[in-house]
Amino acid sequence: MMGRPAKPVNARARPRLWVLAAYLRQLKDEADVTYATLSERTGPTNTPGYRGASTLSQAARGTHLPPIETVLAYARAAGDPGSRAVQQREATAQKLWKAAAIEKARPHLAGRGLRTRQVRTAASLGQALTRLRARAGQPSYSAIERATDAGGHRVPRSTAHLILGGHILPSREQLAALLNAFDVTAAAATEWHTVLDRIEHRLQPPPPPARGGYTCADGDPAVQEYLERRERDEEIKRRTGQIHPDETYEDYEERMRERAYRQAADDWLYEDYDEPEADGEPEDEAERQARVAEQAAFCAQLKAMVERAAPAGQVADHA
Repeated sequence: MMGRPAKPVNARARPRLWVLAAYLRQLKDEADVTYATLSERTGPTNTPGYRGASTLSQAARGTHLPPIETVLAYARAAGDPGSRAVQQREATAQKLWKAAAIEKARPHLAGRGLRTRQVRTAASLGQALTRLRARAGQPSYSAIERATDAGGHRVPRSTAHLILGGHILPSREQLAALLNAFDVTAAAATEWHTVLDRIEHRLQPPPPPARGGYTCADGDPAVQEYLERRERDEEIKRRTGQIHPDETYEDYEERMRERAYRQAADDWLYEDYDEPEADGEPEDEAERQARVAEQAAFCAQLKAMVERAAPAGQVADHA
């Protein structure tokens, strides 16, 4: 007996999710089997690899991104087990799933992330690793554990959660395993190891000052608090659009200083000076016009002096 006709792929699905669902639907059509048969091929009911017919059907609908385990089970079941074609189907399905996962995680990548030189604490390192995780398709903590285990150094789910949450620092082995699981290149991984070394160095207590010498200011808790406060301020200003996308925080501060300078110059230059009348004697029209003309000439001369003294860029902006 033939099963019920499969529902069409969701036309409102995101583009890469639609491609994944269409590929899974194609595998089923080529195998010419029902979802019940596919479900039976995933294994016995009480085993971890088993997937029900409704679960497989939803995976090929495009209404939501299915787990990678479901996608791989679908690809394995849609053909003869043990053949080379199974490996090809799994590789293609995994590639399409990752593209759809990155598409889903894209809203989490809005705005500019921290530069490596701005990562100075365990919390900021956790934020940076969380962003790398999103770029890798937002794998689950279970998937991270499996990927790191396959890479040679297993990072348990609970440990990965603490590291990405910024609660603890990873060891060098854990960081290498996480970066590999997030598809970070070898060159970029070297840079992140340098970041970890810098954070660990700053966490070490500063050596006692030598008599008559100087200590490094970076180890001072007050300096650390100031740097973290600047990071929070920069993050807020970027989210609110006060800092332009192509600006650094230092560029923003310089722009604010220039604006304050121009505003102060304008306030001083165009301030309305009211001179008191001379001892109660009324000022006639000729005297008033002469005084107004004298003030106008003085303001013009003062403005020319300010423009000559100001840098060329500020004069152009003011104009």
